[in-house]
Amino acid sequence: MHWKPIDIPYESHPKRGYFYYCSRMFDLDPRLIHYLWLNGYKKEEQMINFLVPNIDKMYSPFLLNDMNLAVQRIIKALYQKEHIFIFGDYDTDGITSTTLLYKILVHLNGKVSFRLPLRKEGYGLTANAVFELPTDVSLLITEDNGSSAHEAMKVAKQRGVEVIVTDHHEVLGPHPSCYAFINPRRVDNTYPFPSLSGAGVALKVSQALYERIGRRTDAVMSEAIELATLGTIADLMMVDENRIICSLGLRKLENHPIPLIKHLKDLLHISKVDSSTVGFTFGPIFNACGRISDPNIAVKLLLMKNLTKEMVNKVIYLNEKRKEMTQLSFKIALDTIEENQLHKDQVIVVNGSFHHGIIGILAGKIVETFRKPTIVISKDGVGSARSVNGTDFSIVSAIKECGDHLLKFGGHQAAAGFSITPDSNKIGEFRKVIQEIAKKQEIRDPLITYCFELSINDVTDTFLNDLYSLEPFGINFPKPIFFTSLNDITHYETFGRKQNHLKLFHSKKEIIGFDIANNFAQWKKSSKLEVLYTSHCMKRKNILLKNLRIKE
Repeated sequence: MHWKPIDIPYESHPKRGYFYYCSRMFDLDPRLIHYLWLNGYKKEEQMINFLVPNIDKMYSPFLLNDMNLAVQRIIKALYQKEHIFIFGDYDTDGITSTTLLYKILVHLNGKVSFRLPLRKEGYGLTANAVFELPTDVSLLITEDNGSSAHEAMKVAKQRGVEVIVTDHHEVLGPHPSCYAFINPRRVDNTYPFPSLSGAGVALKVSQALYERIGRRTDAVMSEAIELATLGTIADLMMVDENRIICSLGLRKLENHPIPLIKHLKDLLHISKVDSSTVGFTFGPIFNACGRISDPNIAVKLLLMKNLTKEMVNKVIYLNEKRKEMTQLSFKIALDTIEENQLHKDQVIVVNGSFHHGIIGILAGKIVETFRKPTIVISKDGVGSARSVNGTDFSIVSAIKECGDHLLKFGGHQAAAGFSITPDSNKIGEFRKVIQEIAKKQEIRDPLITYCFELSINDVTDTFLNDLYSLEPFGINFPKPIFFTSLNDITHYETFGRKQNHLKLFHSKKEIIGFDIANNFAQWKKSSKLEVLYTSHCMKRKNILLKNLRIKE
């Protein structure tokens, strides 16, 4: 594993004078101006738009294909008191997009119902789900799914139900045969920004409805932006319109959150909300409902105004249960890998009695442990695959070449999913074939890049405030990682049920490292410790370790 700075240091950079000039203009640490410059914000006007997001810079929702058609149909349903049914997805994006549109339609006096499928039912709108709709439903709106629900569309037509598909996933085949198809990733897309989340698309539908009806943006739309932020931060690029949405939404989450978020902040002692809080605290809690329980629980809690601590503690407990399941399954997976020497393969393929709701998390943890592409297959033949960050290895390309051994598959370079007949011989054949296919691609040691070298003592309140002003962070604009050597650790502690977390004490600062204690086991006072770190996701005065290595 190689560590390397992204660019030459600020102190010797030929643009240092310009960075200093902009730092005076924007009252920001010049090293963070350098970071903006590295991420493509090279002119003052670009930096202004970045640092001061403006809702007026958002695109007209009517630039989305079929938006005008969809809005006309929804307004007709509202006026005629038709029964509108929203069908969502079981992850955070699906949960928040369903909640968002439901709130808006109810606020507009609509007769609305919703349902999110259980994970065991599979992703997306199915023919069976359409069969199970209440008999009086005349308009069905999908949220965060539906682009490939061709069989479901046939059944909807047979039942006389008109369908509006709102989605953001890649369109891999023909467009669904529906009343309106809103997806910024359509091949004939007319929208300037294709990377909206499912909740972002729901927000655009809501904006279009308000604009067409003549309603002013009010508290309900403010809550809609908050929900769109929760759905967007987890897995999407933090650029362009997503940045505007999430900047405004984070302010709402920080200052006047909806009741569920307020209770979560209080119960989890969260003093400051940033993109890490959403991505690593709120998001996993919502996802846990969909992974091991019922995602409809999360929607109901997001909609409620009068919550009790007991209600909120139930979803916190679900996430804790999900963590316990993951830890237990991770140990079983490691034992299986070591017993069968699977870590010597090009691609680690491990199958067992794993709950299909956590196999993606397991695959990610195994990748972190062995630095190899990994596939975890559940007891019912559902597979989840992850590649190694920092490499060019495409896990979906390898899986695609094994398509004859699979029932279905999909995904992208870093992550993929599939289903296979849950038979040991079938899985064994798949394991052998993918090893040969993987040899066609180069699997290199991952390269980890960091922003610049920064002493822990330089992480002052002023620097942290400047760093916070760059929020929100996400894909394509990650929170900067810093490098330093630690030669004067006063003492350390391990914590957690498995003692797998690490806390280092350096001067007056606490340095936290999750799932990193094993890497520290060989440390001695005479050792030189090099670390990569960033600011803590929940407590800004703490330092969060990303990686460490010991040099004798």
